[in-house]
Amino acid sequence: MFKRLTLFVVMGLLVAPELAAQGGTIESGTIRLTAISGGLAHGSALVVDPAGASDTRLSPGPTFGLEVQFPGVLVGSLYLSGSASFSTLHHGSNLGVVAGPGSSSASVLLGTAGFMFAASDWFSNLRPTLRVGGGLKSYMFDTNGASSSTSLTGDIGLGFRAGTGPIEIASEIRFLPSAFDQAKLPLRGLTPQDQQQNDLLFTIGVTVRP
Repeated sequence: MFKRLTLFVVMGLLVAPELAAQGGTIESGTIRLTAISGGLAHGSALVVDPAGASDTRLSPGPTFGLEVQFPGVLVGSLYLSGSASFSTLHHGSNLGVVAGPGSSSASVLLGTAGFMFAASDWFSNLRPTLRVGGGLKSYMFDTNGASSSTSLTGDIGLGFRAGTGPIEIASEIRFLPSAFDQAKLPLRGLTPQDQQQNDLLFTIGVTVRP
């Protein structure tokens, strides 16, 4: 897990100088505040059934959050981001009797920080962006017998900002690799392990400069 996160960060840092060479990434100005909405898609099951029956997985869920960017830090902006996604946990065949069949509510909380690199205007105030960071991902369940789980996550994103003046529109796709501790769920017939998670967060945001 740590090797993968390191690889993602290194790749991002290698791409950042290219953005700088194509128009400069050193930004200045006041703090930017962005309201985020979008959806979090879970590419991996929380528990894979080895017999090929039903897996335990989260459905895609609406996501809302807030991000603060501090321009002029190194070659871009330092960012702090927090968001919450509301999902449904579909109970697989290996959840214990306590959990029962069917589904239950679940939430995913994300808190990340890092650097946001932005190229200069390319197409009439359209600025491509690259984020490289990491933080924490927390799972919270309403399932009987389950407890919350928190793990490290990467935060790698590509997107754009558009607009002039105090208001901008931003759109982005972010890759949030992490691991899930299966021992937090009431399993039966399986030995708990850390299950790799590959989540994608699609966002649209409105940015203002207070």
